[in-house]
Amino acid sequence: MDIKYPLLDAGRKALEKLSLKAVAIDPALRHIEAEDGRVYIDVYRGEKISKAVFSAIEIHSMSVAEQSIIVWPEDPYDFPVFWCNLTQMPGMSFFIFDFMPVMDIVVWPEYGEKYLLGLVEMKANALEKLSDGVAEKHFDLSSLAGWAFSPYRTLFRLTEDGVAHIDPVLQEYGQAYVKLWQEAAPLPQSEEAAFCRRKKAAVRKIMAENDPGHPLMLGVFGEEQTEKVFEIVF
Repeated sequence: MDIKYPLLDAGRKALEKLSLKAVAIDPALRHIEAEDGRVYIDVYRGEKISKAVFSAIEIHSMSVAEQSIIVWPEDPYDFPVFWCNLTQMPGMSFFIFDFMPVMDIVVWPEYGEKYLLGLVEMKANALEKLSDGVAEKHFDLSSLAGWAFSPYRTLFRLTEDGVAHIDPVLQEYGQAYVKLWQEAAPLPQSEEAAFCRRKKAAVRKIMAENDPGHPLMLGVFGEEQTEKVFEIVF
């Protein structure tokens, strides 16, 4: 399958210090070719990482193409979930970057200070790097999946020129995430550790159940394949 996915290639480079190792999945799910769409999935594991998923989904009839990278921390670590998504369609593209918290930042404000405040500067840097390629910088999602995001998420609507200049933004976010991963220490068995496990499960659930692409995939790939793909990704 000789198809290029630039965001996924750039993401592998940005996260290469995680030293991720490929995980074997059903070949029938790794590359899915349907009459009106295509799915590509690579799954990895690593130290402190339970799962890292690099995926691409295309819906030909609507000219919709999505590339996504999501990294799930392993228990008992509480560093955030890395989430990068680029969804392209005729006339518009939507670009998401976030470190999704796996703790409550009101109950444990020190978590937000440690893991999330750096996103403020990175978002400002992204605006500068993407410049006129940002068509809308205050765009937001109506999907309930957005409830899992941090307050400092980057969520832009981009022009084609903006899409072409994503790479340096991805590199900065990736390097920052690698640093958090390197410094992460396991949580001791405690109220915090129990909550962290519960929050990770809740993040998976709300994202899987409210993904905007789910209805489109059902129509192209059918219920069985779609559900299996979602089990892998989330």
